Order: sequence, then C-alpha cells, then structure tokens
Amino acid sequence: MILTLETPAATAAMARAFARAAAAAAVLPAVLMNGQLGAGKTTFVRALVELLPGSENAEVGSPSFNLVNLYPTMPPVAHFDLYRTAGQGFSADLEEVLESGAFCLVEWAEFLPEASRPESFVTMDWDVKDDARTVRFTASDDQARLFLERVLGGGA
Repeated sequence: MILTLETPAATAAMARAFARAAAAAAVLPAVLMNGQLGAGKTTFVRALVELLPGSENAEVGSPSFNLVNLYPTMPPVAHFDLYRTAGQGFSADLEEVLESGAFCLVEWAEFLPEASRPESFVTMDWDVKDDARTVRFTASDDQARLFLERVLGGGA
C-alpha cells in the first residue's frame, strides 16, 4: 500500500490513524521507518506521540544523540533514531528496549541489524518528490498486517 502525503495535515491525519489503531491493539508491532533526511519521519512521530494519552509529559524530538527516547504515553512509546549507528552494530541495551513491549517507532531502520529486528513490524518507506511525501507500507506478519489494516482502513 502506498499513501501520498501532500501537506503536513495529511501526515497528521496518518498519525491519528496510527494512534487509533495503537489504542485498540492488544499487541503492537514495531514501526520501522526508512527515508532520507527531511522525509517526514520525525514529524510523523511527533504528531503520533502528541495524540496519545500522557503526551503532555512528553517532549518529542529526534533522539539522534540518545539513540532512543522513551515517552510516558499510553501505550508507552520508544522512539529510536539509528542514523548515527550505521555499521556500528546494535547494543544489548537498545535490543532490550526494542523488546520491552513499548510501541517502538524506529527511524533509519535500515541501520537496524537483521538479527535485532522484532518478530512483528510494519515498514514505512518514505520518499520525497517536490513538496509531497509518499509512504510505502509493508507488514512482516499477520499481526502487523492486521494492525496496518486498522491504520489504513480506519477500523479499530
């Protein structure tokens, strides 16, 4: 499935769909995001986190220097930015967070080693053309596919 996001409002609408699906899901797949700088990944994460209960206690920014930010939302969110990890491997501490049960949103997922990928995940491949963003979605398994159907179909 591919979506075209022509405005920041369209990105916010997609974040609302993810927030609704997250609130209804018993188990959440990780969201692995790939795309160039400025594609809209952090904007999407910020909009998503701000829609979740508890967001008033979360200051969303790119975790480039920390590698992961944890937000006290419901569900809890772990926001990874792996840009600086290219070719450096992935620490056991980060793997523990990835497996913690938090809603994991991973920017620069192409730098996540295959062996560290969670069992269930949705991939979002971001591309920029002119002022529009396109996002291609794929699901790793049935659980992720069901979540993605809730997101893209609007069901809860």
